[in-house]
Amino acid sequence: MPPGEATWIDDGAELARCCEALKASGSFAYDTEFIGEETYYPRICVVQVATTREVTLIDALAIGDLSPLWNLIADEDVTTIVHAGQQDLEPVARLLGAAPNSIVDTQLAAGLSGLPWPLSLTKLISAVLSHDVGAGPTFSEWDARPLTPSQMAYAADDVRYLPALWSLIEQRLADLGRTAWAEAEFASLTSMDAFAFDLDAAVRRTVRNRSPRKAELARICALVTERDRIARSEDHPPRSIFPDDVLLALARSPVADVDALANFRGFPRDIAAQYGAALLSSIESPGIEHLPHIRRSNPREGDGDMRLALDGLWSLTCAWCAGNDLAPGLVVTRPAFTDWYLAREAGNPPPDSPLTNGWRSEVMDAVGRCIDGDSTLRFARSDRLAAREDRA
Repeated sequence: MPPGEATWIDDGAELARCCEALKASGSFAYDTEFIGEETYYPRICVVQVATTREVTLIDALAIGDLSPLWNLIADEDVTTIVHAGQQDLEPVARLLGAAPNSIVDTQLAAGLSGLPWPLSLTKLISAVLSHDVGAGPTFSEWDARPLTPSQMAYAADDVRYLPALWSLIEQRLADLGRTAWAEAEFASLTSMDAFAFDLDAAVRRTVRNRSPRKAELARICALVTERDRIARSEDHPPRSIFPDDVLLALARSPVADVDALANFRGFPRDIAAQYGAALLSSIESPGIEHLPHIRRSNPREGDGDMRLALDGLWSLTCAWCAGNDLAPGLVVTRPAFTDWYLAREAGNPPPDSPLTNGWRSEVMDAVGRCIDGDSTLRFARSDRLAAREDRA
């Protein structure tokens, strides 16, 4: 791990020299500090990078053009190490127009190597390196200059430990035979699709636990799409344009004209005046080719015996994962497991489910053999667990 304080750079020439050093190292850790509450895209204030030799903090506000760094992150010959890094990588795809390349995410890697998922960086450092970095600031004005010593230390620690963490976790993945699994997960961060507007995800976040009918869902999709377009043009977060509850109410009870929209409870009048016609047109003719999948409870889940069976089988699945050094939450959620099991019992597993493709299918095949009685699961207190308990 690089010792000492971080180097601060705030001009383009220094950034170019820094990037040359990072490229020569072959791999580096990367993170950003940003303000995301006021704009559509988060405003990057500080960028942190680190090798095994030094930590550098980059003043993104002073330099402005960070394309030398974006090009480096897109370079397939240089490994970029992040922790829960999808949002930090988004500017590369957007500003460079090219996907990140050769990405390693220590949060994903940790879940594949027997640690909980998702695990914060602070807890990962404690678990793997037995070091307490202390609590960071819950809120910080990253656009203030100069940064305080505590801000500098916090920002530096976000990348200081990543190379060491990856070195140890990489070896653990190799020992477990899961290097290919990790590479498959990292590949999700090297596609332009990963950083595009995701209508399905946005709609699911908006409807939460509701199950709207087809026509209403189409209107929700149209409103979510239009709201995102308006937010991008106004450079505001989408939910500041109009909130989710108003969007859902409008999809459920659409209005006929702009005046009615302006008087719709909770809907901003200025947005109605400027964008009302386009919004109403989108509601009237959604034109959504593909409606997101919104999970609906299977009637069989209401049966008492089935609920009991699902509880037990879900516990078995979690136990199998934990006993095989794999974070259950990274493999499958409880609703996805329920859908997988009920489809399997019906002899019709969904072909597009992530549980029937890739490395997750290997896990679920093993779980399925336990369910079918073709293999057994033995519960025992492992030496690894005992060692953890002894330390505690």
